[in-house]
Amino acid sequence: MKTLVYFASGPYSSEYQKLDFDRIFLIDNCFRNSRENHKSITNKGKITCIGMDCLKAVEYLINENIKIDCFVSLNEGLYEGGGSYAINSDFFLGFVMPLLNDRYTHIMNKDYYHDMHNVSMDLPFNMKEISENEEGFISPFVFSQAHYHKKHAKVYQMTRIFSTLKPFFNPRLKISISHDSIWNHHDNLDLIALSISKQGQGEFFKSLPKTININSTPVDEIFSYCLLNKIEKIGFTPWGKGHYRSFINQLKDLKDNYPKEIFLFHLNKDDYKEIKEYAENSVQT
Repeated sequence: MKTLVYFASGPYSSEYQKLDFDRIFLIDNCFRNSRENHKSITNKGKITCIGMDCLKAVEYLINENIKIDCFVSLNEGLYEGGGSYAINSDFFLGFVMPLLNDRYTHIMNKDYYHDMHNVSMDLPFNMKEISENEEGFISPFVFSQAHYHKKHAKVYQMTRIFSTLKPFFNPRLKISISHDSIWNHHDNLDLIALSISKQGQGEFFKSLPKTININSTPVDEIFSYCLLNKIEKIGFTPWGKGHYRSFINQLKDLKDNYPKEIFLFHLNKDDYKEIKEYAENSVQT
């Protein structure tokens, strides 16, 4: 069952029915019930039109056990269409990662963002551009005719990579550093410490259960919260802008019974570099 999902798709096009996919999901606010502005879900052949915000749609697709073989986002209306966050940002792609198959196709135009949004595509995937004559290529112009996509919209073959280190800092703590999205491990964590930046997505993530904003809550307060509420497993996303010496010392000195396990997740390959370098001689095999 091959599935394509087009985030911030704009209106339905009958041309999509011809694509070689078993299911296609178009996600855009334009499909909302215009009179009541309610979310709506309608089916047209093999295409499902989802009228809701893209972040909310991720939750819907996860609940529907959807797995994505082709991810499309080319023009989310950031400059004139009312879009408030970049679909290809690290923050959004990290959240959508539980939906992505280990090998999938990604269609995007990085130049669309004009370096005004945090779109790195530095992710835990090997990324290979597919040219027009290669197997798996789908023309981006099927999805958007905008002239600025010419020579800039790209098609990539993405292959997931896995990497986990288990440094030893403290005999009473289990610690791991994983090149992976924290959202792939959501169900295994009791608390999620997110670095919520000003990318237009903050209010959504602040409202999620068992999340805490590490940018506004010091680490020692988070550990105190874990002790008070008997939180055993806590996951962190990078927040220190490369500087983690004080955090390393906190891990070494932590004597409380909670938390018991600390998971450090990162999308960009060089995140937590200082912690990794400090711990490279203490990695458990």
